[in-house]
Amino acid sequence: MIDNYRVDHFGVIHQVKYEPIAYDQEYISYYQSKSDRTIKLGYQRLGWILGMLDRIPDSVLEIGYGTGTFIEAAQITGVPTCVGCDIADYPLPEGVEFMTWDQALTHSWDVVAMFDVLEHVPDLSFLGRLKTHYLAVAVPYCLWQQIREESNEAAADLWFRNWRMMLPNEHLHHFDLASLTAALGQYGFKPITTNTFEDGIRLRDGEQGPNILSGFFEKV
Repeated sequence: MIDNYRVDHFGVIHQVKYEPIAYDQEYISYYQSKSDRTIKLGYQRLGWILGMLDRIPDSVLEIGYGTGTFIEAAQITGVPTCVGCDIADYPLPEGVEFMTWDQALTHSWDVVAMFDVLEHVPDLSFLGRLKTHYLAVAVPYCLWQQIREESNEAAADLWFRNWRMMLPNEHLHHFDLASLTAALGQYGFKPITTNTFEDGIRLRDGEQGPNILSGFFEKV
């Protein structure tokens, strides 16, 4: 593994030393500029969750809601309680409540959604405090371990250095299917399904997947 990164016993890759970045309006504006894609993703993600549950959730908390497209889709669909939690009080659709991190962790939820969030959170132990029946996540799909097994560690390290989703100081943790499942499993989350369905929207021209790993988990 390259300097300043380590692989834990679950297989998750962590950046060791980092300098926090600012998740400010300038950061959010990048995603606002891709509104067509984010709106499609919001509804696609909600449809996926509804398909897994075969019902409308009683409550949905989205941690790291960003531009708010997913939680807005949940509200429009008729989820009775829709709440957004983020590092700042970004605009939310009317009727969607904002909660701080500590407030959100004191409540119980039917579904918690964390799309493109886990890789940013410095300390993942908060998952042990998360009270929810179901957890929906999406993270960049790291192929370091797969390439290491198919070729060698030098080839895997070269891929990792050049991976566009590496993003030092922003993406602090990197997962593949086995490591994501194992890491969440320690906090009592059992996978119901995992897939790469977001690649249909998020792959760039000429890029091959897998790129984004999605998982729907049940708390057991």
